[in-house]
Amino acid sequence: MEKILDIGCGKNKIVGALGLDIDKNSNPDILHDLNIYPYPINDNEFDKIYAKHVIEHVNDPIAFVQECYRVLKPNGTLLVETPHFSSRVAYSEPDHKRFFSYFMFSNILSKMKFRKVKQRLTFYKTFRFIGISSLANHFPDSYERFWTYIFPAENVILIAQK
Repeated sequence: MEKILDIGCGKNKIVGALGLDIDKNSNPDILHDLNIYPYPINDNEFDKIYAKHVIEHVNDPIAFVQECYRVLKPNGTLLVETPHFSSRVAYSEPDHKRFFSYFMFSNILSKMKFRKVKQRLTFYKTFRFIGISSLANHFPDSYERFWTYIFPAENVILIAQK
């Protein structure tokens, strides 16, 4: 059975996962400040880590990803999802410390041993329907240079493997 960690689980923890969160009202399995390292978790403990809408809240995203690497088992999988810098959601919460582009994840991963498995931009339904999502994911550099503010993305998703 896979062991799953849901970092920043909030009140919607992934079924079957162990939840790690700073908010005691979310009733996490592990109550801990994500900016304090190391987390109270053993090395190589989890098969999968989900960190949805968390990395934009931490002080040091590189240290955060390094900590995910530490607690993942060999060949373990990390899924990170965060608002794209062009999304209104990126700017709508005062607790967001950084805004992420498609290429920010590549820069973070280049500093460690993770292997990128998949990366994609997600879009609101209208932009998916007219094909913007497909074009942006096929040509992310051109999208972020020329089209991002005309057709804003919703999120950036990265799946990486240890």
